[in-house]
Amino acid sequence: MKNLPSAIQLVVRAETPLNPSEDLEKVSTAVNNVVDDCFIESKHGKVIGRSIGSEALNTIYEHVRSKAVLGVLRKALLTNRIGDATWFLLNKQAAAAETVAFIENKEESPLGAIKVIIESDELDMVIDWLAPRV
Repeated sequence: MKNLPSAIQLVVRAETPLNPSEDLEKVSTAVNNVVDDCFIESKHGKVIGRSIGSEALNTIYEHVRSKAVLGVLRKALLTNRIGDATWFLLNKQAAAAETVAFIENKEESPLGAIKVIIESDELDMVIDWLAPRV
């Protein structure tokens, strides 16, 4: 795995709704399955995971290379960019099964999507590292 330069700081946040029919522990595990080493909290009907550093994206980094979906991820990162932040959506059920599955809209995940938000002053470098041009 190619490492992002250590001088680049980034914050990763993942949030997903906690539906009344869902178990908090299982949803927390789903978030932890896709965002490494994150601190999990539950508030306002959501499960929110936070992590600092590129290590938080290791699982996603590995999955996009093994599944050849770099173009899909890159398009989402560029389309959803606002200033120093960008985001993409993952299927919550797939995350619970330790799989990274990108989706284009929340309706593609019946129990709600996991929204992964990346913030960095060097966002172009982060995007090029995570999802390089193919």
